[in-house]
Amino acid sequence: MVNTATDPSTENHPRFIWPSIFLALGYWLIETFFDTVLIENVSFAERLFPADFNELWMRSLIFLSFIGFGLYSQRVCARLRSAYLLNIEAAQLLKNALANTIRGDFPYCALCKKIRNEDNEWVSPEIFIAAQTEAKLSPNMCKECLDSYLPNE
Repeated sequence: MVNTATDPSTENHPRFIWPSIFLALGYWLIETFFDTVLIENVSFAERLFPADFNELWMRSLIFLSFIGFGLYSQRVCARLRSAYLLNIEAAQLLKNALANTIRGDFPYCALCKKIRNEDNEWVSPEIFIAAQTEAKLSPNMCKECLDSYLPNE
């Protein structure tokens, strides 16, 4: 049974990491292009890697934020997938458990307590329960019956 969100059986390929890297690179290039168009007398190469440390720091921070968001999205999706698999497994277990329950009205004899099955045969409760479920009954005697049938023991 799967019990953790970081289960190795979940898909672990970088589904969101590469798009976030391309988005970050695209942002960097588009911002560089607009800076080159809006600010005259500056080449594209000079704006791509600016000499100003503050601007380079801000672009790097935005770039890393995009990548961090991609990593976070990948982790959230892995957890959601794991929770989805757990939900499917729990639903299957519940379905199997409910399939083994006895439901409905069953006519039984008031004297011998036998139950009439679908084939209109009168069978003992032990046979009926064993046929309807996966339960296995083991015969025993309660204290009152033991005292009434075998009073000396």
